[in-house]
Amino acid sequence: MPLTHAQRKFIVALHRKKERLRERKFLVEGVKGVADLLASDWQVHQLVATSAWQPPELPNLPPTLEVSEADLQRVSALETAQQVLAVACMPPEPDQVYHGGRVLALDDIQDPGNLGTILRLADWFALDAVVCSPGTVERFNPKVVQASMGSLFRVHVQTAPLPAYLQSLPPDTWVAGAFLDGDNLYKTPLPKQGVLVLGNESQGIRPETEALLPQRLHIPRRGQAESLNVATATAIFCSEWTR
Repeated sequence: MPLTHAQRKFIVALHRKKERLRERKFLVEGVKGVADLLASDWQVHQLVATSAWQPPELPNLPPTLEVSEADLQRVSALETAQQVLAVACMPPEPDQVYHGGRVLALDDIQDPGNLGTILRLADWFALDAVVCSPGTVERFNPKVVQASMGSLFRVHVQTAPLPAYLQSLPPDTWVAGAFLDGDNLYKTPLPKQGVLVLGNESQGIRPETEALLPQRLHIPRRGQAESLNVATATAIFCSEWTR
């Protein structure tokens, strides 16, 4: 059956951050992303799918509204709709910011693809949490959700002002930032736990955050490239940290 005007309007509104935050809902698209969502404990508000979608065999599967490919494309945030779309509910924000374990702190990361990839890396390397500054792109942005490839539902993510977060850590917590200068990553002993801060794609770590970092780490450069993509740098840092 076709989507009603009200249903279509509601879903399309969730393409916009303002409406996502107001409704506390966001979109998950594609067979893999929706399967990962359904396998998690996140609440699903609605499923919209074409007849081509084969739902996973799960108990208490939310009711699915079957629509045409054209109808699904009209509400999709993707260039090409992918069989199924879920309207998911945002989880409540925890009362306290996560302390302990291996934590990535992201200082105003702007590119949705970078954030989604960093969440996949945090999932791959089994990091304990990702703490995002308020200026970091919203994790429920459709491009972040898509790039995370389902890792969004498995990684503990929180938003907090990074200077206040760093100042709240126990005094013996290892804290370091990723810079273009500093201690050689490959020659520096890294503890099993702590906080690693990565900065904005063009500006790096903000001065107010940098002032609270007792250690600077860098990836040695052999060639002439000016810098590394932040997600690429994160992969190198995480690999060395968990080695």
